[in-house]
Amino acid sequence: MRMIFVDAENVGLKELQSLKASVVDKVFVFSKSDAIKHCCDRSLYYYLSDYPNGQNQADFYIIAHQSRLLCMLDKKQLGSVNFELYSNDASLISAFESQCSQFGAISRVVRTKEKMMVSPKQAKRPSPEERIYEALKTPTALDPNFQKKMGLSKQAFSRAIHDLFTSNRIQRSKKAKKKWVQCHG
Repeated sequence: MRMIFVDAENVGLKELQSLKASVVDKVFVFSKSDAIKHCCDRSLYYYLSDYPNGQNQADFYIIAHQSRLLCMLDKKQLGSVNFELYSNDASLISAFESQCSQFGAISRVVRTKEKMMVSPKQAKRPSPEERIYEALKTPTALDPNFQKKMGLSKQAFSRAIHDLFTSNRIQRSKKAKKKWVQCHG
């Protein structure tokens, strides 16, 4: 099950309309727009607008709701619920990921404008997944030293490893089970 938080003031109506959620997912949409309210009513999403007007007020409200839900779940439930945030706001994303990390919850952030916001200098830098994949040409332990060598936060490192593993791009080394290597073929 997913708990999806949509910073609609940041991502807009178009992104909300393209959101794919199942019947069991809970979608919380934060906005004061009537068009977004109408979309939420049609899609059976929770529309939350009862926060004060002003800069970052929706962000504070999102984190408050996220924290409340995290506190309500026990350890077993935390392992089966994915918390997702749709936003391009770096400060909100940081706070959201931090809350999930503190509770040991699984989180995912969807940045809807990521490609447009990348500077030419950043565009040349490979993704964390690409950097780790390239480094795993030879069997390597996925330990804190390797994480530091890659220059990634623990969360970014874990997410990249998970993505590489689930897409069958890396596997445990056959010669040294505590080390990982690129999949071939």
